[in-house]
Amino acid sequence: MNEIVIAVLWQAAWLSCALAVYPVIRRACDDDKVATGISLAAGPALITLPVWWLGTLLRLPFTPSTLLISFSLLVLSSWVVTLLTQRMSLRHTVRQSWALVLLHTGAFAGYAVFRSFNPAIRYTEKPMELAILSSTIVSSDLPPPDPWFASEPINYYIFGYVEIAGLAKVLAIVPEVAFNLALASLFASSIVSIGTAAAHLATSRSGESFRWSALFLAVFLLVGVGNWQTAWALLRHPHDALAASWWTGPGWNASRVIVDSGFPWGGSPRATINEFPAFSFVLGDLHPHLLALPLLGAFLGSLSTVAKGISPPRTVVLAGVLLGCLWITNTWAVPLAALTAVLVLVGRRQLGFSRAALLIGLLGCVAVVIAIPFQRTYIPSYGLSPQDIPPVVAQIPFLSWMIRTVGLVVWERSSFGELLRAHGTLLVPGGLAVGAQLLGLPAPYRPRSGVVVAITGFLAVLALASKTPALLLIGIPLVAAGWMLWQCGRSREIWSSALPFLVAAWGGILTVEFFYLRDVFGDRMNTVFKVYFDAWALQAVALPALLLRLLPVRRFLGIVSFGLVAVTLLAATLYLPLSAWKWTNGFAHHEGLDGLGYLRHAQADEEAGIQWIRQNIAPKAVVLEAPGCSYGMTMEVPHSRVSMATGRPTILGWDGHEYQWRRGSLKQLAALEERKTQLRDFFEFPSVERVKEVLDRYDVTYVYIGTLERFGLGAHCALLGNPQADRLSDILEQLGWHPAFRHGNVVIYARPLSALSH
Repeated sequence: MNEIVIAVLWQAAWLSCALAVYPVIRRACDDDKVATGISLAAGPALITLPVWWLGTLLRLPFTPSTLLISFSLLVLSSWVVTLLTQRMSLRHTVRQSWALVLLHTGAFAGYAVFRSFNPAIRYTEKPMELAILSSTIVSSDLPPPDPWFASEPINYYIFGYVEIAGLAKVLAIVPEVAFNLALASLFASSIVSIGTAAAHLATSRSGESFRWSALFLAVFLLVGVGNWQTAWALLRHPHDALAASWWTGPGWNASRVIVDSGFPWGGSPRATINEFPAFSFVLGDLHPHLLALPLLGAFLGSLSTVAKGISPPRTVVLAGVLLGCLWITNTWAVPLAALTAVLVLVGRRQLGFSRAALLIGLLGCVAVVIAIPFQRTYIPSYGLSPQDIPPVVAQIPFLSWMIRTVGLVVWERSSFGELLRAHGTLLVPGGLAVGAQLLGLPAPYRPRSGVVVAITGFLAVLALASKTPALLLIGIPLVAAGWMLWQCGRSREIWSSALPFLVAAWGGILTVEFFYLRDVFGDRMNTVFKVYFDAWALQAVALPALLLRLLPVRRFLGIVSFGLVAVTLLAATLYLPLSAWKWTNGFAHHEGLDGLGYLRHAQADEEAGIQWIRQNIAPKAVVLEAPGCSYGMTMEVPHSRVSMATGRPTILGWDGHEYQWRRGSLKQLAALEERKTQLRDFFEFPSVERVKEVLDRYDVTYVYIGTLERFGLGAHCALLGNPQADRLSDILEQLGWHPAFRHGNVVIYARPLSALSH
């Protein structure tokens, strides 16, 4: 099918999902445009949610039929009831929503065109993401089987992949194309949902018309700017920055600004991950943090209605459902999202403490119910083992969990320059806007000069004593925003409604200077990554309401502040055009949306073998291929490429990632090490006994011998160095296995008397 037709069908299906859930969301949030933004971001997720929930708990099959039934029931339960009760005018809905739908479609098409100049699914974690997506698409079971660890389910944040796989299943789109179409939909849904949330916050409660200026400013802050690392690199070494490739220049390096060092246990400095939306959408990894961004925007949109004074239980229930969807899509997003919700509800002082507490409890309960299937099947892969802490402490339930889960940053903290380059783009405008609003408050609400001096001095001394520049750079604007939120919680002014989002973002950034989640890496790399990314989105929602209030200010301070904001954002705009140009090699070659097209050109035999497996082998059949090292690529072939592209399980894929996912189970960790040893012997020292034992133990149906099985995995991967492919072929034939497919270097052996599924 022509790729343009495929893209049109995909977008039509996405819009249909949004249309199906719109009436329910419209009743919950009581605003046409916010409801449109939430529907466009969360529609496919809400259609998929019942199938995922029942499929994981009750084994409801994950098939096109069940997805279409879910779609039909939601349409009937929302639209029919709405039309019968005459609670909504279709003409009014179209008039209010058409522009946002057009924006979503235009953004989808524009990003798809951008992706078509470099759609390759290789390098970074793209092969891993394609493997999960492929397995989910071909599987009718939930949770889907792990394609890189046969006989076990995927132990990861899986719901985002289930959502995308649902569309691909219904439309019969191959994974490598669905991968890139999904990125385009995520891009469009993120800017629409976050833009509408920001625009809603920037309007007054008195019925002011929708502020498109706030929407476009939010979109600009979200995906139109980067951090200051690119401007810094161009300022220091302009020729080198412009001449470097995307991977060696500002494109990649913008995400590795903050480097941790000074570890008490020794070791070299470690770069943390400092992704921001513009970087992530250029790179195009279909990772949980990106899969969750539209849902985060939808959640913030629901909170914006609460912040503006609308808080019936059904609004909070909607927010709880969206928080639950965030939980099962990217669990890392939950703490910052939940903190924002608490600040929004507590910040509305007119609710009273009791009502706010009840609404917070309602939101949490709904989110927990949504996440029950995930929590029942997921084995946590973070935290220390109980035996790693003192026995006395291990017996205290909550304290034991906290110590095992949360670590203290006992090494050198981020420098002033690192923080400024990573966060200056949004922090400086936010700090100036908050400062201007603080000075403009009525006298009873402004802090006294002595209080300001005392707090600033205290933070300065504390920052110097603890060598924590973030206490000054982020702590001061955070305290100012917190002061305004507390003092003016009864106000329904525009800036007051935006403050909880800003306080949550800055609070999260400051917190990770002191604490991190203990994961496999033993440092704060992933914690910084996930908090910074979501904090960027929170600031994009909050800042338009504050920045647009600087425009009419004619005082000297207002003019200076506006000028500084303009210079700040101008420096940040350097990232996107340079990064996009480098990523696409100057938009030199249009390649389409096929993420595996490069494999067809580099290794046609491999591509032919993959296509044969897709067409002839049952989804649950175990296809044994060479194991793989994480991020491995040999002779333009990604490691574990067969399971990656087809979703058929193999005995072992990327060993490093499987270790990360399986480290919560000692039994599975032992199995991982055993599989590594067995596969090395299987390929390097094949014998009749060894080969037969592996084939029988893991119920292998096919053995794939191709480029990697013949030439090894390269010098940087010790899993497989010198395979004996010819010897292995002889043994397989001795055991009665026969070549079911042969094309150049690729031979696929089938188990004797195995039945092929057509």
